[in-house]
Amino acid sequence: MPIQTVLTPEWIEWGKQKSAENPRLEGFVAGEGGLNPKVLLLGEAPGDKEIKLGHPFQGPSGKELDRWLASLGLTREDVYITGVVSGRPFSIGKTGRKRDRRPNNTEVKTWAPMFDFELAHFKDRLLIPMGNASLQRLLGNKAKVGDLHGQLIERPIQEFNQKTGVFELTASPRKIFPLYHPSYSKRFKNMKATVDRDSDRLKQLLDQMSIKGAKS
Repeated sequence: MPIQTVLTPEWIEWGKQKSAENPRLEGFVAGEGGLNPKVLLLGEAPGDKEIKLGHPFQGPSGKELDRWLASLGLTREDVYITGVVSGRPFSIGKTGRKRDRRPNNTEVKTWAPMFDFELAHFKDRLLIPMGNASLQRLLGNKAKVGDLHGQLIERPIQEFNQKTGVFELTASPRKIFPLYHPSYSKRFKNMKATVDRDSDRLKQLLDQMSIKGAKS
């Protein structure tokens, strides 16, 4: 099963244009994965490595993601990966070099139509937001990974209304399993047990889903 994107050439051109219009964004990385994924992995935005290589989760974070997927019995062909913003948000440090930063609210709204399109393409798939940026894009700013990680929740999610310029909740709920970023325990050693426990819960959930899928 090859890695592909659900984005049309028109959407890709739209994304490149949105990035080019913002002086604090650079590059464009399309969401990608298998077109019949078991889950959707939702990140924040691409970084320097991602925009250089044109694919999500590259470099050290990509290696950690691949290791984590393997522990779940998955590959990149089994998931679809996208982010809240598809251009790299950056700031200029004191040395004059670009540094990754979290996308701001305006950027999240700008990219919302593309993000909504991708999620709507996989209406019945489990959503796995990795970190607060993607979790809050789904459930609002009051949602915190620290409160919801490792839990299967079913709630309506936010979609952007382009006419009113505000987020509105969907009529139907989505299944969501929030997680800390897979590399979180690498940076914060005291969180390893928590991250590993959440991964174990996710593996159990995926196994249950596979059994149900085989019976149906």
